[in-house]
Amino acid sequence: MIRVLFSAALLALPGAARAEGLSVLFVGNSYTSTNDLPHLFAALAASLGTAYDVDSFAPGGYTFEQHAKDANTYAKIAARRWSFVVLQEQSQRPAFGADQTEPEVAAPAAKLASLAQQVGARAVFFETWGRRDGDKDNCRELPALCTYDGMQDRLNATYEDIARRASARLAPVGDAWRSVRRAHPEIDLYDAAGNHPSRAGTYLAACVLYVTLSHRGAIGADALGLDRGVAAALQKAAQDAVFARGRAVKRGP
Repeated sequence: MIRVLFSAALLALPGAARAEGLSVLFVGNSYTSTNDLPHLFAALAASLGTAYDVDSFAPGGYTFEQHAKDANTYAKIAARRWSFVVLQEQSQRPAFGADQTEPEVAAPAAKLASLAQQVGARAVFFETWGRRDGDKDNCRELPALCTYDGMQDRLNATYEDIARRASARLAPVGDAWRSVRRAHPEIDLYDAAGNHPSRAGTYLAACVLYVTLSHRGAIGADALGLDRGVAAALQKAAQDAVFARGRAVKRGP
């Protein structure tokens, strides 16, 4: 069986102040909590004129299997009538073979999406990025994982499948990530270890999520501390990735 390496740290973000209007619950792990994606997303959206109330439950290394068995996850989802629940799986698992992804990823993903839909929320799957140099821990057993592109292809296929089966939206962060790697290699989307996102990587994810949830363009958003040219390139990559998936997106703020 292919191995998964989990982070030891358990990272949970504090709840945001509640307000009327649009609300988003982020359910994931350290890919979500690193650089505080939920609140960076909210700040980016606010700069484009849309207010989102955000909260999250993102313990380090958590899988969909763990979330689907955790009373804390259930309580977060049931706490209110969310507009959206964003679901992000452990970074390696969706890239594994079908013998593992079906019981370990697809089944709990469907359960979590159903829980979100039961409280009136739209479930959104957060398609993650391949590791900078592929998954070296598991590439002997699954050679496709030896490279970034091979890993990204497998992540995309699994996320597309679970989103389709759950009648959920797909936020194609992985697609945008690959586009930036190819067109803008000077923009480093990773932290030093090559797994978690840099500030730019988190900003890119926030842009993709904004376009996916709002059906509006990200171009013109506040750079939120990034170089303006870098931010503009990330905004365009995010918007193009969502357009490419056939989403109806309005241009401009």
